Amino acid sequence: VDDYRTMRVVGSSMDDSAGESFDKVAKMLGLGYPGGPVIETLAKEGDPKRFELPKPLRQSKAVAFSYSGLKNAVRLHIESLGEEMTQQDMQDIAASFQASAFGHIFDKLKRYFDTIPPKDLAVVGGVSANTYFREGLERLCKTYGVQLHVAPLNYCSDNAAMIGRAAVEAYRLGDFADPDGVDVYSRSDLEQQ
Repeated sequence: VDDYRTMRVVGSSMDDSAGESFDKVAKMLGLGYPGGPVIETLAKEGDPKRFELPKPLRQSKAVAFSYSGLKNAVRLHIESLGEEMTQQDMQDIAASFQASAFGHIFDKLKRYFDTIPPKDLAVVGGVSANTYFREGLERLCKTYGVQLHVAPLNYCSDNAAMIGRAAVEAYRLGDFADPDGVDVYSRSDLEQQ
């Protein structure tokens, strides 16, 4: 990002976002929505090494993300436990999933930092509220000499706050849409607007 109107995507998800994968794993475990906070809470009491889960796109050099295979592996472990699943099983699944999901992001960031180390890394979205994720990012950025920017926690829980912030910047720049030509999209990139 050079400024609000000058952005370049260097990597994206091939399927679900990290946040969506947390929501879906929480749903598989019969937990509430949003999934991120409940998975994080369970993971604090779990063993992240108990369940072997894949690291997505490990061999790929692309800065791309994928969570479908990881979610499927979690589903298979849940199904294998069936009715006998205990609270400890749930905590271990949560910890194993969280470690693999964020390990995937850390691996891709390392690969990117090794080729083109940026001065700054800004992290947004609901998953940026996760303490395990924040601490891992801090360690990674310190290792590479990258300045990490994360929003205060009260701005990380609701996507509406992030959309509202983008709208404030668009308003400040006088970037208004023509009311007669506005379409509604469930997903949109700022660089496409």
